[in-house]
Amino acid sequence: MTEDSDVTISIRHIHAYDAIAATGSTIAAAGELGVSQSNVSRLLQQLELYLGVRLFERDKNRLSPTREGLQIGPQIRAISDRLTSLKVMAQDLEHGRSQEIPLRLAFPASLSVTLVPRLIKRLLRENGPARIEVKSGNYLSIERMIADDEADIGFTRLPESTAGLKHERVLPSRNICVLHRDHPLSRRDGLTVTDLKGNDLILLNRARPVRHELEALLYNQGLRQRPAIEAHSVGCACALAAEGLGIAVVGELIAREYTELPLAFVPLEPALTVNYALISSERAPLSKVAVAFLRCLEDWM
Repeated sequence: MTEDSDVTISIRHIHAYDAIAATGSTIAAAGELGVSQSNVSRLLQQLELYLGVRLFERDKNRLSPTREGLQIGPQIRAISDRLTSLKVMAQDLEHGRSQEIPLRLAFPASLSVTLVPRLIKRLLRENGPARIEVKSGNYLSIERMIADDEADIGFTRLPESTAGLKHERVLPSRNICVLHRDHPLSRRDGLTVTDLKGNDLILLNRARPVRHELEALLYNQGLRQRPAIEAHSVGCACALAAEGLGIAVVGELIAREYTELPLAFVPLEPALTVNYALISSERAPLSKVAVAFLRCLEDWM
């Protein structure tokens, strides 16, 4: 046989060969593929013309591989296997189940050990297997991870300090007082700055903008004492308060993740707004699994 340069080979030719090799006849192959016998015969003929060799010879009512077909067959089947694998991978990507492309999350430590594991468990239960990486850091480092394409979804406090970020979800919150449930002030409906005077305070470190806003509020309301303890995360501040070491003033959204501790959560008056956001990069669209992860956050928000 000679090669016919006008023949164009497609996945249909590979599937036809596979079906004939498996069943031994064009009739059975047609039934497996859901097409006519003449269609299968034509696809086989075109494939043989393209390759320049006869792949099967008729032995009574059965098609048997020729010597050339036995040599070429494994490579044709390898192409078929790769195409099947490619289709499965594409379907997994479409449904957000691919383990080839990881979902990279960047959250502050206070949420990485509380909220994030619950969300991942729900994601895997509802969406199927996925490869996931969880990174932690302060808000600035999380923003840099997103901007540098080291993470897909991050959690930060607004306003952000880094360019090139997109807000996937904005999460309004406020500062509240977190104190041991046996503290004399724990049963109040709200606490004013005056109520905080004379109590040991636990505040987030000075590197955070919210600390400066809070200190301005306390100063303007006549409270000029230094904090008893400075904490570097909301989780740490809540844990310190749970030991009766003072009253922590932190963002409610994250603090509520620590309800299992012996704590009371009391609004601070006047209210001091703290807004957070789930962020992604402006340069890259979210993967299917990242979108599914955001859906898992809806109930929490």
